[in-house]
Amino acid sequence: MSDPSHGIVLVTGTDTGVGKTVAATWTASVLAASRRTALVKAVQTGTLDPARDGDEAFYRAHLASGVTTCTLVALPEPLAPSIAAVRAHERVDVDALVRRCREIAAEHDVTLVEGAGGLLVPIDAETDMADLALELGASLMLVIRPALGTLNHTMLSVEAAERRGLAVEMLVCSDFPDDPGVVELENLRFLRARYPSIPLLVLHHADLGRADALDALRPRLLGDPPALLDGVELAPFELGRAEG
Repeated sequence: MSDPSHGIVLVTGTDTGVGKTVAATWTASVLAASRRTALVKAVQTGTLDPARDGDEAFYRAHLASGVTTCTLVALPEPLAPSIAAVRAHERVDVDALVRRCREIAAEHDVTLVEGAGGLLVPIDAETDMADLALELGASLMLVIRPALGTLNHTMLSVEAAERRGLAVEMLVCSDFPDDPGVVELENLRFLRARYPSIPLLVLHHADLGRADALDALRPRLLGDPPALLDGVELAPFELGRAEG
């Protein structure tokens, strides 16, 4: 994303439960210090009250009131959006979803749109999260696990993005252990060597039930800062190599 003004970033993952919500919330928190920031959950499944027990509830608990937060579609069962919609006898209006994201983005400097699951998770029978990103002209923040298996998942996701002409703005390794082993450290080294032009942000494990959970993530940035973080004060970051 060369111009961060009125930019949209789709926060996606290599799988479900990889830490997209934490990564999106942390990113919104640091951007909000200098930009009008929105954090949008595109499609929430597993609840009809996302502000109470969905990802939006986490946003609200950990972000200042100046950040715009909302959920655009909510479906009751914790399934892929297309399946959850069919089972609820509903249809996700993708055009309305795109239109609302654009309206929000027009009123903010940066809009983070959190997807559901991974990049190719279906929203309806014809549209997946990658299609949504393309419609929005969004770059990607790809959230990954630190553990065994993440190399395959990450490379498949990056390849899928590149084949569709989507730019991966940043990799975010979420829930990195405080005492990493060989697997976690070697995974970071491999990914830095494999994708030297894609910044890799490491967010450490934290107790997410605490009010100060974002402060405990201890961000470490490997590689040059992405355009998304232009203007962000980098002093609180650990800047260094994968083996640090």
